[in-house]
Amino acid sequence: MAKRARKGLSPEEASVGLAVIYPGGKRGVVSDAFAPLNQFWIRDRATDEVVRDDNGDIVAFGAEELQLDGALGQGAGQAASARVLLIGTEQQMLQIIQHFGAPDASERREPQMLLAVPCTSCCCGPSCIRFDTASMQTCNAEDCPLLQLACQGVEPGMYDLALSLRPDLKEQIQIRPYHMKQAMEQIGPDLLKLENFYCLSSVTLPYGFEDIETANVWDRREMEDVRCQIDLGVTAEGRAINGEADLERTARRVLGEACGISLSDRIWEEEVQFKMRKALGVDLPMKYWDGPETKGFVLLLPSDLKTSPQGGLLTFREPGFANGESEANGDKSEPKLPEGWTKMKSRNSNQVYYWNAKTQTSTYEIPLPPGWTKQKSKTTGKVYYFNSRKRISSYEIPTE
Repeated sequence: MAKRARKGLSPEEASVGLAVIYPGGKRGVVSDAFAPLNQFWIRDRATDEVVRDDNGDIVAFGAEELQLDGALGQGAGQAASARVLLIGTEQQMLQIIQHFGAPDASERREPQMLLAVPCTSCCCGPSCIRFDTASMQTCNAEDCPLLQLACQGVEPGMYDLALSLRPDLKEQIQIRPYHMKQAMEQIGPDLLKLENFYCLSSVTLPYGFEDIETANVWDRREMEDVRCQIDLGVTAEGRAINGEADLERTARRVLGEACGISLSDRIWEEEVQFKMRKALGVDLPMKYWDGPETKGFVLLLPSDLKTSPQGGLLTFREPGFANGESEANGDKSEPKLPEGWTKMKSRNSNQVYYWNAKTQTSTYEIPLPPGWTKQKSKTTGKVYYFNSRKRISSYEIPTE
């Protein structure tokens, strides 16, 4: 007979002030704790009084009779989290999935596999309901394009592995659009306008009994009762750790840890993301929130990005950094100079300058083609180039 994951708390976890569910499905707070005796007094939330029996005596509950009240206790013991959803071309998705590797059906991983979901399929059917963290399923396979695609794309071996992790669920395990669906709802209908673009989605499996048993009190309920399906999620997600200045740093880290992907600083810039949305004619949020503690980042990958392996990560950079040059020191190949300009070096100082014999002018700055000006981002301080006539910008030094 399959071992059941532990439902209740341990005496060490049932501390005073902890929000719990006690027998009868009622909500309360631990008011007094006698851990060595495994006896705990509960103050009912509705009556604000200590729970007593019919004779008026205080009821002492065992820790195993209590469950964490996730609705009230989740935020208190968890760190802030970040999620990332990458949107890119078919070629970019193939590069990432090939770098990630084939799905592993032998043991649980985080994530188990990656799927490229066409943006035009990021929608639900008429009989689907809105995303709900507590629902086992909010989509109907008969008319939901997102769920239909997920069922076709998830490897058959994933179901067998999921069942081995949670044999107690048996026929209840199913494929479920989860945080991918939530992100889709947050992003809005313009996502469907992105023809020939794909969302990179991660597939996760239920947690096994051993992981559930060793988890802390804040995580156990979610691992056992919520994240217990084959879930279609965003590209990557994870909690912040000490030393991370903000959730963007968390998002960058989890993207590397989960999927082996690194994006150059410029791809994360709001200015770049805004201009991509404008060029594509779509109104997509750059960020969204799931409650007060979880921040989602929605990143469009420019189609001209170059990739290179660096330290085990697949790194996406602008074309000027494609061959492993350092972004920090700005080492790039020498750009083609506009007509009439020549690169020179001073005999006295060895300093490089540029000379135009026709206009008899010189400059220490690399000369730009007509219509281009050098700009500095107000938000990041980084240099870019802007053509006011063509209404285009570039981080590479323009040549025409």
